[in-house]
Amino acid sequence: MIYQLYEINHAALQPARAMADTVRLLYTNPLNPWSHTALGRTMAAGAELFERSTRRYGKPEFGIDSTVVEGRTVPVVEEIVWARPFCNLVHFERDLPAGTKAGPKLLIVAPMSGHYATLLRGTVQAMLPHADVYITDWVESRRVPGVVGRSALVV
Repeated sequence: MIYQLYEINHAALQPARAMADTVRLLYTNPLNPWSHTALGRTMAAGAELFERSTRRYGKPEFGIDSTVVEGRTVPVVEEIVWARPFCNLVHFERDLPAGTKAGPKLLIVAPMSGHYATLLRGTVQAMLPHADVYITDWVESRRVPGVVGRSALVV
C-alpha cells in the first residue's frame, strides 16, 4: 500500500517537475535579463532544488577497477558471492601478485536506510589495499516481491 502511494505521488509531481525544469531553464538563460538579477538566480535555484529533490536517481556503480597493493597497481573485479531476495554480498576480488598476502577479510555492512551501498565507495577504496573486502548490498525493498516475505530471511 505504501509503495503504491509513493508511486502515485511521484506520478502526480511529474507536471510540477517539468514546470520547475522549464523555470530553471528560463532563469538561467543568459539572453533573459532577469537571469542576471538576484531574483532570477533565486528563482532558478529554487526550481532546480525542487526538480532535483523529486527526481529518482538510479543506482550508481562502484566503478572500482584497480587498487594499489604494496606499491603495485592490481586489477579489482566486483562479484556477487551470495545472493538473497533482500541482499547481495559483493566481493571485491583483487588479482594479487604471487607471494602477496590477501590480508584480513573485512565485511562492510551498509546501512539499510534507503541509500545505495555504493555511497560507501570511498570506504571500500580505502580498505582494498589492506584487506579482502566484502560489502552488503541491500535490494530496494519495493523491488522484493511480497510473496518472498519471512522465508527470504532463512539462510
